[in-house]
This record gives sequence, structure tokens and C-alpha cells, in this order.
Amino acid sequence: MNEFVSRHDSSLRLIVENEFPGIRCVGGKYSAEDHTITLYKKDIEIQCERFLGSLDALEEYTWVILAHEMGHALDTELAVLSEELWNTGNSEILYQIEVNAWNIAAEIMPLVNRDLFTFIKDESLAHCTKRLLVG
Repeated sequence: MNEFVSRHDSSLRLIVENEFPGIRCVGGKYSAEDHTITLYKKDIEIQCERFLGSLDALEEYTWVILAHEMGHALDTELAVLSEELWNTGNSEILYQIEVNAWNIAAEIMPLVNRDLFTFIKDESLAHCTKRLLVG
């Protein structure tokens, strides 16, 4: 995975931790502040089992999560969109940030089942939409 990350951006760091420190179930996180992607193993396992019903596709699921976080890291619009989100609180901007990350992920995704990728992307965006409707 480190080689894959370096191939796309040699300054991007990948960290793998056991689990997300908060109460949310977070599979991965990109930090623009230190240009780092952190993957959370236990959270990825939980998400994989929730979405797919088993851990049979855990490796592919992990690659999809990594590609999505790399989508954030490689998004040239992220800084502007994040500032706009911060200044306006417009939840549609959050959705655009996620769409951008998924679009970039689709371009750089290594060989994984495209149906699986599309399913995870669609579930993620649907969840993002539901979050926006709630608050």
C-alpha cells in the first residue's frame, strides 16, 4: 500500500492504526494539515462486515477506503472547498468534497471488483446525503 501511495504522491504518508480514537466508526481519514492518510483496521473490519455481511472481501474493501482517502489527498479543489464549507456551513459543499474524492478514487483504483467499488461509493454517498438531511 505504501508503494501505491508513493506512486501517486511521494510526499503523502500512510499510517495504519488499530482503531479510530473517537466513538464514530471511521475506516480512514485524510489530514491536509500533515498530508497524511490514516487507516483504522478494526473500523474497516466493522464497516466491511456491516456493508458486505462478512470479511471475505476485507482486502478489497481496505483498498477502496485507501483510494477514497487518496482522493481527498489528491483533490486540487479540497482546500478551497474546505474553506468555503468552514465559512458558509453549506452542507452541499461537504457532499461535493466527497464526490470529488470518489471520482479521483475511481481513476486511481487498483484492480478490484468494480461492482464492489461502486457499491461502497454509493453507500458512502447515500450516508453522506442522509447526514446532510439530518443536520
